[in-house]
Amino acid sequence: MRKIILVLISTLILSACAQTASREQVAQTLRDNPQIVFDALKRDKSQLMDILDQAVAEREDLERKNAQLRALADPLTPELQPGRIFLGAAGAPVTIVEYSDFQCGYCAQGQATMQELLRRHPGQVRVFFKHFPARPGSLEPAVVFEALALQKPEAAWRFAELAFANQRALADGSGRGLAALIASLDAGFKIDSARLKKDMESPAVRTRIEADVAEARRFGVEGTPTYLVNGVPVRGAAPLEEFEDLLGLLGRKDQVQAAKP
Repeated sequence: MRKIILVLISTLILSACAQTASREQVAQTLRDNPQIVFDALKRDKSQLMDILDQAVAEREDLERKNAQLRALADPLTPELQPGRIFLGAAGAPVTIVEYSDFQCGYCAQGQATMQELLRRHPGQVRVFFKHFPARPGSLEPAVVFEALALQKPEAAWRFAELAFANQRALADGSGRGLAALIASLDAGFKIDSARLKKDMESPAVRTRIEADVAEARRFGVEGTPTYLVNGVPVRGAAPLEEFEDLLGLLGRKDQVQAAKP
């Protein structure tokens, strides 16, 4: 009997988190049978904790989806300057703007997620890389990336991959790690070193990075990575499944709009 009631309580908890049952129902069940909870804790703490963890996870997932729906109604609009490089197809229906930091480990994870998303959805997604250099040693590689982008965009993207893969070398403070990464690009891309140095010192590059930071702060970005997927924020190194869910939501929204007379 107690096992049945415990299952009932678990179901009510999960249902309440999904907003299909009132909290009063759960509260009343617990008031009528308080000993059930104590017995369950004594006999199988791990099972009850698993139930509670699942309930919390489902509630968080529901809250995240509701937040996305609200953001879809009033999406953020980042500036996409002409000439700014991106990955993916120019006419892709989904634009992802990433605010990132070359010294952020979670940003390195996020970059791998973006690559997989592009691989899974050819022609459907494009990714713009913007800067939020908040950690020591992260401004310099941001400057190099933008300077390389002015000369050879493919070299800039390769540099980003190397920078994320060699964060410890970039963090030594001497500049030797950064110089080594730049030198490693020369064999494959024939970098014009004189032009690179000039572009790294140009006000235009610094202004672009400062504009990225100002825009990110205006949008409430407090940490990296942060993404705007067609203006809908995704904060942190979210799993690929979260981006896939959001792409599905965006697709359904487009279908609804297309069906309107």
